[in-house]
Amino acid sequence: MSVPHPGGDPNANLYAQLKRDVLDRVPQISAVEFVPDDIEAKQLRAVFDPARLDPPTGPDSPELTVKWYRQDPHDWFRINYTDPNTGFHAGWHQDEDHPDLGQAHFQYSAADTEDRWGITFEHETPSLILWKIVEALLEDARPTYQYANEEP
Repeated sequence: MSVPHPGGDPNANLYAQLKRDVLDRVPQISAVEFVPDDIEAKQLRAVFDPARLDPPTGPDSPELTVKWYRQDPHDWFRINYTDPNTGFHAGWHQDEDHPDLGQAHFQYSAADTEDRWGITFEHETPSLILWKIVEALLEDARPTYQYANEEP
């Protein structure tokens, strides 16, 4: 069960900044769109080119969704990666779902394995947090957890 964000409106200007400063600069991402549109943006959706990922996946394009609400004392966000080819899911959440894990947590599910644990971020700036998450996805989460149970 998911706990809804505690209030406030998503900020279309923040999404424009995250798109421009982070997602548009990631070479593995082939498209980024505002959902439902750039006026009423409630989230961002980034589409990965399966052939640009290492290791490659396919034929369907994995997606990263970003929901972010600015608020005090801490922003509320959910950043989720899903690969429809393998069923792998990874999420970085700063919400109230798992208070026992702290302010933010990482979770993943792959095949018959899933886990979650608390995480911290060095920065509070949304674009710097998103950069770290995309780096963690590409350099750690996918290689370590998406293919962990496959035979060599």
